[in-house]
Amino acid sequence: MTIRRRHCLGLAAAAVAGGWPALGRAQAPAPGSILEKSVRVIVAYGAGSATDTLARFLADRISKRGGRPVVVENKPGADGNIAAEAAARAPNDMYTLLVSGSSTHAANASIYKKLPFDPEADFTPISNLASAPFILLVNPQRIQARSIKEFLDWARAGGGRDLSFASTSVGNRVAGERFRQVANLKAVNVQYRASSQAMTDLLGGQFDFYFCDVATALPQVKAGKAVALAVSVRDRLPALPEVPTLAESGFPDFDVASWIAMWSAVASTPPNVSATLAQWVSEALDSPEGREFVSGKGLLPVKSGAATLAALQRRDTTVWGKIIREAGMQQP
Repeated sequence: MTIRRRHCLGLAAAAVAGGWPALGRAQAPAPGSILEKSVRVIVAYGAGSATDTLARFLADRISKRGGRPVVVENKPGADGNIAAEAAARAPNDMYTLLVSGSSTHAANASIYKKLPFDPEADFTPISNLASAPFILLVNPQRIQARSIKEFLDWARAGGGRDLSFASTSVGNRVAGERFRQVANLKAVNVQYRASSQAMTDLLGGQFDFYFCDVATALPQVKAGKAVALAVSVRDRLPALPEVPTLAESGFPDFDVASWIAMWSAVASTPPNVSATLAQWVSEALDSPEGREFVSGKGLLPVKSGAATLAALQRRDTTVWGKIIREAGMQQP
């Protein structure tokens, strides 16, 4: 059943006072803080994932900025739905945050017949955090292509045979399906649980192409074991400036990337609260440590407030939904 968040008690008073409701006063908050007690951050993916490590980095910065403990809880599974449901069922005190992304708040509405939460009605957008682009890889021992044109020439010279491509997430599955659609290729998806296993099988010649995350792809590309034909976003990647985008390679509208974002688990969070949290997140990501941390995870920094995140969420719910339905990715 879809959960509709009710207005929390004391909301108007909190908005006037400039902070969250005073629900715990054992310790005075830090100067300028909106925090009156510890904060819970629910993360949609497992410990050690890019989403988890980014959430923990920000949790530490929010704790220091707000003068209160920030506790991270990992609730992976069901393409992020388990975490999103847990956040939607949290107490209405604005002390629960969700760090998830394009799966729970864009793709899953089209993949699943019914969600146990409403991606828009049950949450307040805080900020986009990072973009996770993909690199289109092939095995040079199996496919001699060094560009998208050469790859398509090779694929079409095969007499119309079905190609295969790997995926490990909703995001790179959507990228692969979109490429198949716009390039008019016959290709079937091979799903993997981990990017490391997919990379092993790419190098072993078990499938034809792979939209791989940057962190996994870079070592293999630098070693010459995999060839990067293109990147999935509109701008070239600083780590591989010589690799063109798919938009530059004949598909001008191609722009697919997963993204990571933060929401409040209360739909009626006052604007001043979400704006303050967005400011703290922006300060953390814009610091030298933040920039180094994000780039080291193969991510691109993206800073935005609530309105920009809400617009991105609506856009990709529509765009990804069309790709998902055309590819038949819906769960039975």
